[in-house]
Amino acid sequence: MKLITTLLLVATSTSIAFASDFEFLGTKQPYNFEKSTITPIPAGYKPLFINHLGRHGSRHLSSPKYDISVFELLSIAEKDGAITPEGLKLKENVAKIMEIEKGNYGLLTEVGAEEQRGIAKRFYENNKEIFGRDIIASSTYVERAGQSRDAFLEELSKYTPSTNFKISTNTKKDNILRFYDLSPEYEEFADHGAWRKDVEKYAKSKDFNNEVLNKLFSKEFIARLEKGEFNLKDAKGKTVLKNPTDAVRNIYDLYIIQSNIGVDLGIGSLFSKEQLKWYEEVDNLYDFYEKGPGKNGENIATTIALPLLKDFIQTSDEALLNKNITANLRFAHAETMIPFITLLEINGMAVKQDKVEDVYKTWLGREVSGMSTNIQWLFYNNDKNDVIVKMLHNEKEVNLPINSSMKPYYKWDDIKSFYETKLK
Repeated sequence: MKLITTLLLVATSTSIAFASDFEFLGTKQPYNFEKSTITPIPAGYKPLFINHLGRHGSRHLSSPKYDISVFELLSIAEKDGAITPEGLKLKENVAKIMEIEKGNYGLLTEVGAEEQRGIAKRFYENNKEIFGRDIIASSTYVERAGQSRDAFLEELSKYTPSTNFKISTNTKKDNILRFYDLSPEYEEFADHGAWRKDVEKYAKSKDFNNEVLNKLFSKEFIARLEKGEFNLKDAKGKTVLKNPTDAVRNIYDLYIIQSNIGVDLGIGSLFSKEQLKWYEEVDNLYDFYEKGPGKNGENIATTIALPLLKDFIQTSDEALLNKNITANLRFAHAETMIPFITLLEINGMAVKQDKVEDVYKTWLGREVSGMSTNIQWLFYNNDKNDVIVKMLHNEKEVNLPINSSMKPYYKWDDIKSFYETKLK
């Protein structure tokens, strides 16, 4: 218990600075705010409303899977006298992770809560003029999304009355924030799309398994793993470790989770920088083709987000008409963010790629949709009620493929026309 308390204190006190010390984390990258240039609001305009979508913050492991399977494999090796000193050290550290995760699987970590608080504080500081009206805040039914919403609002309540907060949690049938759960066609594409064979083939083009496993096990034990002797399951009974590739991938996922829970147990030392980069690249491919721009002619991963885009347009129009809302806040998941960001076509993040080997050169999941990733549509009007919009991705101004004489500000009518064409 003393160990857990110590680790959580580390997570609380050093979370954001600490998280940036890790590399090659893919979409599990903790939020890293970087101050950027803010283009002055055009003369005569004043802030009016913000429409917002955010991913949940850094989290614990989603379920007992990578940790319990690696721990079981190491335990078998120890029992059989086939484990190295480095393997014993890893077993000890996985046990520490399992203690931290006990009762916390799938939940927001203190690192994640701090991410949301920081975003909320800047959200207020940069837009003080619009506060004092209603703030609508919704999340998916998944607890970490609700926890992210609540951490965001907790921070906002320091600066604006919480009596203005209109808080809700969506149901499981959620076509706005969990559209990917409601499309059998998309599920078929995600599980059996033509893209998957290409990605799986590319993923086998490099093999670092023995380089990592030789540090942990005897050669005889690795041979047993290669023969398929082990069939290790997660808490739900699904096989998650049956070969060397599974073992190394699961260890990589334990390396990643350290950054989210705010501890460094040295798991990264089992990998070279080249290896970490490779495992991130493979994860990056799955995100790109399953949730993002994908190949030419494959659009379902993006078009399933059209209901969310429609909701953004409708709620924006309603807020502009009634002028009674400060902000509409939504908290969801990477599976929500990546398709939506692709639809928006910001900063070239919607460019398709048929060659799997070229994806990592131009599209990085950690930059597109790391933990606490957010999109903000900032609305402004003038005395003539002309409306312009500036869009932010992770609190940075973005470019859109829309003509404007005042970039990064765009006429609302032009933005609406551009996106409504997608809805037809």
